[in-house]
Amino acid sequence: MRKITTPCEDAFKSVVPVLRLAIAKRLIEKGVPVVKASKEVGISATTYEKQIKMKEEQVQKVNSDEEVSDMLDSLVGRILSGQTVESTSFCILCSRSRRIFNLPPCPNL
Repeated sequence: MRKITTPCEDAFKSVVPVLRLAIAKRLIEKGVPVVKASKEVGISATTYEKQIKMKEEQVQKVNSDEEVSDMLDSLVGRILSGQTVESTSFCILCSRSRRIFNLPPCPNL
């Protein structure tokens, strides 16, 4: 019997962790300390250090997609300027990223 999952559950397991790493990595590249960048995206610095090595290829895939990369730049810019990042912004980013991970589009967006 197949377990019933929602599109968000599927994305939460495969897409969201990579997006968090990609955002943290961009923040770090902009000079934000690892601990602060990791905290900003909801992971520990230790988790970032472990996961970035394991998922570097996936992070590169996300960064190489022009639309997703532009969205990441915008989100990072808002974080750096102290603006609030609405959850819907992240949902749209996740939705656009799903195709990179061979997941069907988000039915809610």
